[in-house]
Amino acid sequence: MNYGKGVRLARAVSGLSQKGLAARAQVDASYISMIERQLRSPSVTTLETIASALRVPLYVLILLSSEQGDLRGVAEKDAEAIGRDLLSTLVRAQRSRKK
Repeated sequence: MNYGKGVRLARAVSGLSQKGLAARAQVDASYISMIERQLRSPSVTTLETIASALRVPLYVLILLSSEQGDLRGVAEKDAEAIGRDLLSTLVRAQRSRKK
């Protein structure tokens, strides 16, 4: 699993900076940066906190973090596309609820 990739993709689609995500997740921005650069591997509890701060289900964050070896017969680019589509749908739904 490449949690850095998943966090970076989810953060980008959500329109958050590393600082913004860190503030929502109540962690240091440098920690988010280290996760994204794969210098730190977050615990499941931290992943749950980050997913909650991104306002996405944990399973979407995990799907976005998947690498070829994790997917068992699904192409990595296909899993990433599915994850992006799910994430975009969730973000749009959240934004329309706010209107």
